[in-house]
Amino acid sequence: MGRRSKMEVNDRTKPEPTDAARGEVRRWRMLALAAAAYLGLGLLAGPRALAALKPGPLLVGLAVVAGIAYILIALAMVVLACRLPLSWKGQLGAGLAFAAAFGAARAAHVSLLGDLSLVLAALFAGALASRVIRERNMLVPVVVAAAAVDTWGVYWGFVAEIGRRAPEVVKQFSAAVPGAAAAELPVPLLSSVGAGDFLFMALFVAAVWRLGMNLRGTLWALFGVYLVVPAAFAAVSAVTASEAPALPGLVFVGFATAAANWRHFHFSRAERFALLYAAMALTALILAAWGVKRALGG
Repeated sequence: MGRRSKMEVNDRTKPEPTDAARGEVRRWRMLALAAAAYLGLGLLAGPRALAALKPGPLLVGLAVVAGIAYILIALAMVVLACRLPLSWKGQLGAGLAFAAAFGAARAAHVSLLGDLSLVLAALFAGALASRVIRERNMLVPVVVAAAAVDTWGVYWGFVAEIGRRAPEVVKQFSAAVPGAAAAELPVPLLSSVGAGDFLFMALFVAAVWRLGMNLRGTLWALFGVYLVVPAAFAAVSAVTASEAPALPGLVFVGFATAAANWRHFHFSRAERFALLYAAMALTALILAAWGVKRALGG
């Protein structure tokens, strides 16, 4: 009798989990569910699964559905990873843990687990890097700088050089989009997304959420970018009868983020003109790069 009374007292004095703790556990569970959905989609619509189907409308339809589902799942993972209430040490630890898992999965040639680990490592790294953005106006210069660096890298810099000399390395640090097995069919969707795109997507989304900006509009804008931009480039390629150029993804991701949150920025007149000129110069740079590569047959 005395023992049971003591147990009852212990049960009553045991602290209840706080709302914040329950919310953190719920977000981890949701991130785990999104990761499971990522793996499930990869298995159901991966190269082996789609290779069993004959080319035709069914294969095209499945590839399109798989591509759209991938974008939605990826965006869900971005939001959930960025909203976890982790300290900078927690974000760094999670990023390093998933980076180690990525290396192990690639070494074991388990491509799907490698892709998932790469995505999660990039997301936590981006959430960590977003801490440098302390106020809303800082987001726009970061967007412009990221877009300029990515444009240079894709057409002339490190990424372009690695793509020419060791394309397998670029593939290793990219996550394949389910449905890529139907790449030879007229399916204007992404075939892969680089780790850098996920990192900066998380950086932008984490900053938008932390600074109380337009998170929902940002997600819709990013969804539109990954759905519409590849189709637009495929259409241009069809019209010009040339291979579609490589896409500097951060240009579209960054400017979609900035456009979705434009009312939250407050710049002086001079600052607005400076940003406009920077955007115009970047657009001209992209068009010039594309024209030079076509003229050189690249």
